[in-house]
Amino acid sequence: MDRGEGAVLWDIDGNRYVDLLAGVGVASLGYAHPRYVAEMTRQLERVHVGSFTSEHRAALVKLIADLAPGDLNRTQLYSSGAEAVEAAVRLARAATGRHEVMGFWGGFHGKTGGVLPLLSGSFKHGLGPLAPGMYSSPYASCERCLFGKTFPECNWHCVDFLRAKIAAETTNDIAAIIVEPIQGTAGNIIPPPGYLRELRALATEIGALLICDEMITGFGRTGKMFA
Repeated sequence: MDRGEGAVLWDIDGNRYVDLLAGVGVASLGYAHPRYVAEMTRQLERVHVGSFTSEHRAALVKLIADLAPGDLNRTQLYSSGAEAVEAAVRLARAATGRHEVMGFWGGFHGKTGGVLPLLSGSFKHGLGPLAPGMYSSPYASCERCLFGKTFPECNWHCVDFLRAKIAAETTNDIAAIIVEPIQGTAGNIIPPPGYLRELRALATEIGALLICDEMITGFGRTGKMFA
């Protein structure tokens, strides 16, 4: 690609493309918006890097706290989605005193060592052995239900299977269930209404936290601030 403007990209041959990926969220503001460019230039002229507190860093974490649901009011900034997920897993383990994590088939949370065991498919082939204590179960993909069921007649069969899998395959030491509200890398798989509430109830039932990885869906990508 050669340049971008708004939601449009141009390649080196002059072909135009509407960018529906937006850098997996990184370019959600589009390309080369005059206000965006002006603010970036202004900040570059002052200070452009550093983990120390600055005026705009403080304003950003305050804004995120105001936008976040419920009483969530603390923010930690990371360089990548995988790094953020690893931090969320560490936080869940510290908060619960437990160690195991349950993810889902088709889920994608990055490619670093701390999250690689949660991925399914070829992303982790040939990279073993991987960190222990991480498991995965079928996602609520009703269009391609692995159980051959139909929603809502299935009565959340996939959640019941997840419950049975935890009982049979783990050491009953689940710190967190981690899920994408909409699975992006798997093909934009949208679960049926109520799925996240069912997972929330199951997590509470077993004394675990529910981590929603919104790297792809967060900050307006689904039409709402959070999916």
